Amino acid sequence: MKITLDISSEAYFIVQKLKSAGYETYIVGGAIRDMLLGKTPKDFDISTAATPEQIRQVFGRKYCRIIGKRFRLAHVIKGGEIYEVSTFRRMPKHPSGPAHKIDVDDQEAASNLLLYDNVYGTAKEDANRRDFTVNALFYDPFKNKILDFTNQGLQDIENKVVRVIGEPKKRFQEDPVRMLRGLKLVALYDFSMDDATENALFNNMHLLECVPVSRLSLELEKIIQATYSDRHLQIFHEYGLLKYFLPYIEENWFTPQVKDALSLIYERNCRVDEYQYRNSISLAIACFIIPFVEKELKRTPGTVWFPGDHANNVVKKIIDRVFYPLCFMERVKLAVVRNLDIMVKMEFADQLNIKHNSIMANNGYNHGRELQIIRYTLQGKDLSIFDDIWYKTSSSRFSRGRR
Repeated sequence: MKITLDISSEAYFIVQKLKSAGYETYIVGGAIRDMLLGKTPKDFDISTAATPEQIRQVFGRKYCRIIGKRFRLAHVIKGGEIYEVSTFRRMPKHPSGPAHKIDVDDQEAASNLLLYDNVYGTAKEDANRRDFTVNALFYDPFKNKILDFTNQGLQDIENKVVRVIGEPKKRFQEDPVRMLRGLKLVALYDFSMDDATENALFNNMHLLECVPVSRLSLELEKIIQATYSDRHLQIFHEYGLLKYFLPYIEENWFTPQVKDALSLIYERNCRVDEYQYRNSISLAIACFIIPFVEKELKRTPGTVWFPGDHANNVVKKIIDRVFYPLCFMERVKLAVVRNLDIMVKMEFADQLNIKHNSIMANNGYNHGRELQIIRYTLQGKDLSIFDDIWYKTSSSRFSRGRR
Protein backbone atom coordinates (compact mmCIF):
# COMPACT_ATOMS: atom_id res chain seq x y z
CA MET A 1 0.00 0.00 0.00
CA LYS A 2 1.43 3.39 -1.03
CA ILE A 3 0.82 6.30 1.32
CA THR A 4 2.73 9.32 2.60
CA LEU A 5 3.01 9.47 6.39
CA ASP A 6 4.36 12.36 8.44
CA ILE A 7 7.62 10.95 9.81
CA SER A 8 9.85 13.04 12.06
CA SER A 9 12.99 14.34 10.39
CA GLU A 10 15.14 12.56 13.00
CA ALA A 11 13.49 9.17 12.36
CA TYR A 12 13.83 9.78 8.62
CA PHE A 13 17.54 10.52 9.08
CA ILE A 14 18.13 7.29 11.04
CA VAL A 15 16.35 5.19 8.41
CA GLN A 16 18.29 6.95 5.64
CA LYS A 17 21.63 6.41 7.41
CA LEU A 18 21.03 2.68 7.88
CA LYS A 19 19.73 2.17 4.35
CA SER A 20 22.75 4.03 2.96
CA ALA A 21 24.95 1.61 4.89
CA GLY A 22 23.23 -1.25 3.09
CA TYR A 23 20.75 -2.36 5.74
CA GLU A 24 17.03 -2.88 5.04
CA THR A 25 15.24 -0.56 7.47
CA TYR A 26 11.65 0.51 8.26
CA ILE A 27 9.56 2.58 10.65
CA VAL A 28 7.52 -0.04 12.50
CA GLY A 29 4.70 -0.77 14.89
CA GLY A 30 2.61 1.64 16.90
CA ALA A 31 3.65 4.80 15.07
CA ILE A 32 2.25 3.45 11.80
CA ARG A 33 -0.95 2.35 13.53
CA ASP A 34 -1.42 5.74 15.18
CA MET A 35 -0.84 7.74 11.99
CA LEU A 36 -3.32 5.59 10.07
CA LEU A 37 -5.84 6.32 12.83
CA GLY A 38 -5.20 10.07 12.45
CA LYS A 39 -3.31 10.36 15.73
CA THR A 40 0.12 11.81 16.45
CA PRO A 41 2.53 9.03 17.48
CA LYS A 42 4.38 9.53 20.76
CA ASP A 43 7.55 8.06 19.26
CA PHE A 44 8.96 6.32 16.19
CA ASP A 45 10.38 2.83 16.52
CA ILE A 46 12.72 1.58 13.82
CA SER A 47 13.58 -1.97 12.78
CA THR A 48 16.49 -2.99 10.60
CA ALA A 49 18.53 -5.88 9.24
CA ALA A 50 21.58 -4.48 11.05
CA THR A 51 22.60 -6.10 14.33
CA PRO A 52 22.95 -3.89 17.42
CA GLU A 53 26.73 -3.88 16.95
CA GLN A 54 26.37 -2.87 13.30
CA ILE A 55 23.95 -0.11 14.26
CA ARG A 56 26.53 1.23 16.70
CA GLN A 57 29.16 1.12 13.96
CA VAL A 58 26.92 3.24 11.72
CA PHE A 59 26.19 5.95 14.33
CA GLY A 60 29.25 5.68 16.57
CA ARG A 61 29.49 5.04 20.30
CA LYS A 62 28.78 8.68 21.13
CA TYR A 63 25.29 8.55 19.61
CA CYS A 64 24.38 4.88 20.04
CA ARG A 65 24.32 2.47 22.94
CA ILE A 66 23.20 -1.16 23.14
CA ILE A 67 20.73 -2.13 25.87
CA GLY A 68 18.83 -5.22 27.05
CA LYS A 69 19.51 -8.89 27.67
CA ARG A 70 16.24 -10.67 26.93
CA PHE A 71 15.81 -8.38 23.92
CA ARG A 72 18.96 -6.57 22.79
CA LEU A 73 18.48 -3.37 20.80
CA ALA A 74 20.11 -0.04 20.13
CA HIS A 75 19.23 3.43 21.39
CA VAL A 76 20.21 6.06 18.84
CA ILE A 77 20.37 9.69 19.97
CA LYS A 78 19.25 12.24 17.40
CA GLY A 79 17.94 15.76 17.93
CA GLY A 80 18.11 15.33 21.69
CA GLU A 81 15.70 12.35 21.53
CA ILE A 82 16.33 8.63 21.94
CA TYR A 83 15.12 6.41 19.10
CA GLU A 84 14.72 2.69 19.64
CA VAL A 85 16.25 0.67 16.81
CA SER A 86 15.72 -3.09 16.88
CA THR A 87 17.08 -5.87 14.68
CA PHE A 88 14.67 -8.06 12.68
CA ARG A 89 13.84 -11.13 14.80
CA ARG A 90 12.36 -14.55 14.19
CA MET A 91 10.85 -16.94 16.71
CA PRO A 92 13.53 -19.02 18.50
CA LYS A 93 13.25 -22.81 18.27
CA HIS A 94 13.44 -23.18 22.06
CA PRO A 95 11.62 -20.14 23.54
CA SER A 96 12.28 -21.02 27.19
CA GLY A 97 15.90 -22.00 26.81
CA PRO A 98 17.10 -25.60 27.14
CA ALA A 99 17.66 -25.65 30.90
CA HIS A 100 15.27 -23.07 32.31
CA LYS A 101 12.88 -24.04 35.10
CA ILE A 102 9.64 -22.10 35.35
CA ASP A 103 7.28 -22.05 38.32
CA VAL A 104 4.07 -22.59 36.37
CA ASP A 105 1.59 -25.39 37.04
CA ASP A 106 0.54 -25.40 33.39
CA GLN A 107 3.39 -27.30 31.72
CA GLU A 108 2.16 -26.37 28.25
CA ALA A 109 2.39 -22.70 29.19
CA ALA A 110 5.82 -23.26 30.74
CA SER A 111 7.15 -24.81 27.55
CA ASN A 112 5.88 -21.89 25.46
CA LEU A 113 7.07 -19.07 27.73
CA LEU A 114 9.39 -16.83 25.72
CA LEU A 115 12.50 -15.98 27.74
CA TYR A 116 14.99 -15.57 24.93
CA ASP A 117 14.32 -13.38 21.90
CA ASN A 118 17.60 -12.56 20.23
CA VAL A 119 17.41 -14.81 17.16
CA TYR A 120 17.74 -12.55 14.15
CA GLY A 121 15.69 -13.01 10.98
CA THR A 122 14.03 -11.21 8.07
CA ALA A 123 11.54 -8.35 8.02
CA LYS A 124 8.70 -10.77 7.31
CA GLU A 125 9.76 -13.10 10.13
CA ASP A 126 9.96 -10.08 12.43
CA ALA A 127 6.43 -8.96 11.54
CA ASN A 128 5.00 -12.43 12.15
CA ARG A 129 6.60 -12.75 15.60
CA ARG A 130 4.97 -9.51 16.80
CA ASP A 131 1.89 -9.51 19.02
CA PHE A 132 -1.06 -8.05 17.09
CA THR A 133 -1.75 -7.45 13.42
CA VAL A 134 -2.28 -3.71 13.95
CA ASN A 135 1.23 -3.48 15.46
CA ALA A 136 2.96 -5.40 12.65
CA LEU A 137 2.96 -2.80 9.88
CA PHE A 138 6.29 -1.67 8.39
CA TYR A 139 6.71 1.65 6.57
CA ASP A 140 9.36 2.60 4.03
CA PRO A 141 9.50 6.45 4.06
CA PHE A 142 11.54 6.53 0.86
CA LYS A 143 9.05 4.51 -1.21
CA ASN A 144 6.05 5.79 0.81
CA LYS A 145 4.98 2.17 1.11
CA ILE A 146 3.37 0.20 3.94
CA LEU A 147 4.25 -3.48 4.14
CA ASP A 148 1.50 -5.61 5.72
CA PHE A 149 3.20 -8.99 6.04
CA THR A 150 0.25 -10.52 7.95
CA ASN A 151 -2.21 -9.40 5.25
CA GLN A 152 -4.62 -8.40 8.03
CA GLY A 153 -3.12 -5.37 9.77
CA LEU A 154 -4.54 -2.68 7.49
CA GLN A 155 -7.98 -4.27 7.47
CA ASP A 156 -7.98 -4.69 11.26
CA ILE A 157 -7.09 -1.02 11.73
CA GLU A 158 -9.96 -0.05 9.47
CA ASN A 159 -12.35 -2.35 11.35
CA LYS A 160 -10.88 -1.52 14.79
CA VAL A 161 -10.07 -5.13 15.63
CA VAL A 162 -7.39 -6.49 17.99
CA ARG A 163 -6.21 -9.80 16.52
CA VAL A 164 -3.27 -11.88 17.69
CA ILE A 165 -0.79 -12.91 15.02
CA GLY A 166 -0.75 -16.72 14.92
CA GLU A 167 -2.40 -18.98 17.49
CA PRO A 168 -3.68 -16.75 20.33
CA LYS A 169 -3.30 -19.23 23.17
CA LYS A 170 0.33 -19.95 22.34
CA ARG A 171 1.19 -16.29 21.79
CA PHE A 172 -0.23 -15.33 25.21
CA GLN A 173 1.66 -18.23 26.79
CA GLU A 174 4.88 -17.04 25.14
CA ASP A 175 4.46 -13.65 26.78
CA PRO A 176 1.47 -13.05 29.11
CA VAL A 177 2.14 -9.28 29.06
CA ARG A 178 0.62 -9.31 25.56
CA MET A 179 -2.78 -9.62 27.24
CA LEU A 180 -2.22 -6.27 28.96
CA ARG A 181 -1.14 -4.69 25.71
CA GLY A 182 -4.11 -6.07 23.84
CA LEU A 183 -6.54 -4.58 26.35
CA LYS A 184 -4.65 -1.28 26.23
CA LEU A 185 -5.51 -1.15 22.53
CA VAL A 186 -9.16 -1.78 23.40
CA ALA A 187 -9.07 1.05 25.95
CA LEU A 188 -7.08 3.56 23.93
CA TYR A 189 -8.75 3.19 20.54
CA ASP A 190 -12.13 1.66 21.41
CA PHE A 191 -11.13 -1.46 19.49
CA SER A 192 -12.75 -4.86 20.03
CA MET A 193 -11.05 -8.24 20.13
CA ASP A 194 -11.74 -10.93 17.59
CA ASP A 195 -13.32 -14.05 19.13
CA ALA A 196 -10.22 -16.25 19.12
CA THR A 197 -8.08 -13.56 20.76
CA GLU A 198 -10.71 -12.79 23.39
CA ASN A 199 -11.28 -16.46 24.29
CA ALA A 200 -7.55 -17.07 24.65
CA LEU A 201 -7.25 -13.99 26.88
CA PHE A 202 -10.04 -15.18 29.18
CA ASN A 203 -8.41 -18.61 29.51
CA ASN A 204 -4.85 -17.44 30.16
CA MET A 205 -5.10 -14.39 32.44
CA HIS A 206 -3.73 -16.41 35.36
CA LEU A 207 -0.36 -16.54 33.59
CA LEU A 208 0.23 -12.91 34.57
CA GLU A 209 1.04 -14.25 38.04
CA CYS A 210 4.14 -15.89 36.51
CA VAL A 211 5.52 -12.64 35.08
CA PRO A 212 8.28 -11.03 37.17
CA VAL A 213 7.01 -8.20 39.38
CA SER A 214 9.71 -5.91 38.01
CA ARG A 215 8.39 -6.30 34.46
CA LEU A 216 4.75 -5.81 35.41
CA SER A 217 5.77 -2.76 37.45
CA LEU A 218 7.21 -1.20 34.30
CA GLU A 219 3.88 -1.80 32.57
CA LEU A 220 2.10 -0.20 35.53
CA GLU A 221 4.28 2.91 35.20
CA LYS A 222 3.28 3.25 31.55
CA ILE A 223 -0.39 2.74 32.35
CA ILE A 224 -0.66 5.09 35.34
CA GLN A 225 1.14 7.88 33.48
CA ALA A 226 -0.91 7.49 30.28
CA THR A 227 -3.68 10.02 29.80
CA TYR A 228 -6.15 7.14 29.35
CA SER A 229 -5.18 5.41 32.60
CA ASP A 230 -8.75 5.59 33.94
CA ARG A 231 -10.01 3.91 30.78
CA HIS A 232 -7.27 1.25 30.95
CA LEU A 233 -8.24 0.29 34.50
CA GLN A 234 -11.93 0.24 33.54
CA ILE A 235 -11.29 -2.15 30.63
CA PHE A 236 -9.03 -4.38 32.77
CA HIS A 237 -11.88 -4.62 35.29
CA GLU A 238 -14.53 -5.33 32.67
CA TYR A 239 -12.49 -8.18 31.20
CA GLY A 240 -11.64 -9.64 34.62
CA LEU A 241 -7.90 -9.06 34.25
CA LEU A 242 -7.53 -6.43 36.98
CA LYS A 243 -7.52 -9.03 39.77
CA TYR A 244 -4.34 -10.54 38.31
CA PHE A 245 -2.68 -7.16 37.85
CA LEU A 246 -3.83 -4.88 40.68
CA PRO A 247 -5.88 -7.09 43.04
CA TYR A 248 -6.45 -4.43 45.71
CA ILE A 249 -8.08 -2.08 43.22
CA GLU A 250 -10.22 -4.93 41.87
CA GLU A 251 -11.32 -5.96 45.38
CA ASN A 252 -12.35 -2.38 46.13
CA TRP A 253 -13.70 -1.54 42.67
CA PHE A 254 -17.22 -0.66 43.83
CA THR A 255 -16.13 1.42 46.83
CA PRO A 256 -16.35 5.23 46.96
CA GLN A 257 -12.55 5.34 47.15
CA VAL A 258 -12.00 3.73 43.73
CA LYS A 259 -14.82 5.79 42.23
CA ASP A 260 -13.25 9.02 43.52
CA ALA A 261 -9.77 7.87 42.51
CA LEU A 262 -10.94 7.32 38.94
CA SER A 263 -12.57 10.76 38.91
CA LEU A 264 -9.39 12.44 40.12
CA ILE A 265 -7.16 10.63 37.64
CA TYR A 266 -9.61 11.38 34.83
CA GLU A 267 -9.51 15.09 35.64
CA ARG A 268 -5.72 14.98 35.75
CA ASN A 269 -5.64 13.15 32.40
CA CYS A 270 -7.90 15.72 30.77
CA ARG A 271 -5.75 18.59 31.99
CA VAL A 272 -2.64 16.95 30.55
CA ASP A 273 -4.42 16.32 27.24
CA GLU A 274 -5.51 19.96 27.20
CA TYR A 275 -1.94 21.14 27.85
CA GLN A 276 -2.99 22.77 31.10
CA TYR A 277 -0.28 20.87 32.95
CA ARG A 278 2.61 18.58 32.11
CA ASN A 279 2.57 14.80 32.40
CA SER A 280 4.09 13.43 35.61
CA ILE A 281 3.93 9.93 37.03
CA SER A 282 4.26 11.14 40.64
CA LEU A 283 1.33 13.51 40.13
CA ALA A 284 -0.77 10.74 38.58
CA ILE A 285 -0.10 8.40 41.50
CA ALA A 286 -0.82 11.18 44.00
CA CYS A 287 -4.18 11.87 42.36
CA PHE A 288 -5.17 8.24 42.46
CA ILE A 289 -4.37 7.55 46.11
CA ILE A 290 -5.92 10.68 47.65
CA PRO A 291 -9.27 8.97 48.49
CA PHE A 292 -7.51 5.98 50.07
CA VAL A 293 -5.37 8.25 52.26
CA GLU A 294 -8.48 10.19 53.30
CA LYS A 295 -10.14 6.97 54.41
CA GLU A 296 -7.06 5.70 56.26
CA LEU A 297 -6.81 9.00 58.14
CA LYS A 298 -10.56 9.00 58.79
CA ARG A 299 -11.28 12.14 56.84
CA THR A 300 -14.61 12.91 55.20
CA PRO A 301 -14.33 12.23 51.44
CA GLY A 302 -13.12 15.37 49.71
CA THR A 303 -11.52 16.85 52.83
CA VAL A 304 -7.77 16.44 53.10
CA TRP A 305 -5.72 15.50 56.13
CA PHE A 306 -3.43 17.60 58.33
CA PRO A 307 0.22 17.66 57.24
CA GLY A 308 2.92 15.94 59.25
CA ASP A 309 5.20 12.93 59.50
CA HIS A 310 2.36 10.59 60.45
CA ALA A 311 0.38 11.53 57.35
CA ASN A 312 3.45 11.16 55.15
CA ASN A 313 4.07 7.67 56.53
CA VAL A 314 0.45 6.77 55.79
CA VAL A 315 0.89 7.96 52.19
CA LYS A 316 3.86 5.60 51.77
CA LYS A 317 1.85 2.73 53.22
CA ILE A 318 -1.11 3.44 50.93
CA ILE A 319 1.07 3.49 47.80
CA ASP A 320 2.37 0.02 48.66
CA ARG A 321 -1.09 -1.29 49.53
CA VAL A 322 -3.04 0.03 46.55
CA PHE A 323 -0.56 -1.12 43.92
CA TYR A 324 0.52 -4.40 45.53
CA PRO A 325 2.17 -6.67 44.41
CA LEU A 326 3.64 -4.14 41.97
CA CYS A 327 5.84 -1.27 43.03
CA PHE A 328 7.34 2.04 42.00
CA MET A 329 10.91 3.25 42.32
CA GLU A 330 11.69 4.80 45.71
CA ARG A 331 12.36 8.23 44.20
CA VAL A 332 8.89 8.19 42.61
CA LYS A 333 7.25 7.31 45.93
CA LEU A 334 9.16 10.08 47.70
CA ALA A 335 7.97 12.54 45.05
CA VAL A 336 4.35 11.43 45.64
CA VAL A 337 4.76 12.03 49.39
CA ARG A 338 6.23 15.48 48.72
CA ASN A 339 3.45 16.42 46.29
CA LEU A 340 0.72 15.50 48.75
CA ASP A 341 2.52 17.13 51.67
CA ILE A 342 2.62 20.43 49.76
CA MET A 343 -1.03 20.03 48.77
CA VAL A 344 -2.22 19.67 52.37
CA LYS A 345 0.06 22.45 53.60
CA MET A 346 -1.57 24.76 51.06
CA GLU A 347 -4.96 23.76 52.45
CA PHE A 348 -4.02 24.47 56.06
CA ALA A 349 -1.42 27.23 55.59
CA ASP A 350 -3.43 29.95 57.31
CA GLN A 351 -4.73 27.69 60.07
CA LEU A 352 -1.24 26.40 60.89
CA ASN A 353 0.40 29.79 60.34
CA ILE A 354 2.61 28.45 57.53
CA LYS A 355 3.96 31.21 55.29
CA HIS A 356 2.88 30.92 51.67
CA ASN A 357 6.34 31.84 50.42
CA SER A 358 7.90 28.92 52.31
CA ILE A 359 5.52 26.50 50.59
CA MET A 360 6.06 28.04 47.18
CA ALA A 361 9.83 27.69 47.57
CA ASN A 362 9.56 23.88 47.49
CA ASN A 363 10.62 22.04 44.32
CA GLY A 364 7.31 20.20 44.26
CA TYR A 365 5.16 23.30 44.71
CA ASN A 366 3.72 23.28 41.16
CA HIS A 367 2.63 19.65 41.58
CA GLY A 368 1.01 20.40 44.93
CA ARG A 369 -0.78 23.37 43.43
CA GLU A 370 -1.96 21.26 40.51
CA LEU A 371 -3.38 18.66 42.90
CA GLN A 372 -5.37 21.37 44.63
CA ILE A 373 -6.68 22.68 41.31
CA ILE A 374 -7.81 19.16 40.34
CA ARG A 375 -9.58 18.68 43.69
CA TYR A 376 -11.23 22.09 43.59
CA THR A 377 -12.37 21.58 39.99
CA LEU A 378 -14.12 18.31 40.87
CA GLN A 379 -15.72 19.93 43.91
CA GLY A 380 -16.91 22.94 41.90
CA LYS A 381 -14.94 25.39 44.03
CA ASP A 382 -13.68 28.81 42.95
CA LEU A 383 -10.23 28.52 41.37
CA SER A 384 -9.42 32.23 41.57
CA ILE A 385 -7.57 31.62 44.85
CA PHE A 386 -4.77 29.99 42.87
CA ASP A 387 -4.24 33.15 40.87
CA ASP A 388 -4.85 35.61 43.69
CA ILE A 389 -2.95 33.98 46.55
CA TRP A 390 -0.84 31.17 45.17
CA TYR A 391 0.07 32.97 41.94
CA LYS A 392 0.15 31.56 38.43
CA THR A 393 2.67 28.98 37.31
CA SER A 394 4.30 28.89 33.90
CA SER A 395 1.92 26.15 32.74
CA SER A 396 0.05 27.03 29.58
CA ARG A 397 -3.71 27.05 29.98
CA PHE A 398 -5.57 26.40 26.76
CA SER A 399 -8.07 23.67 26.00
CA ARG A 400 -8.53 21.32 23.08
CA GLY A 401 -11.79 19.88 24.35
CA ARG A 402 -12.42 16.89 26.55
CA ARG A 403 -12.79 13.29 25.52
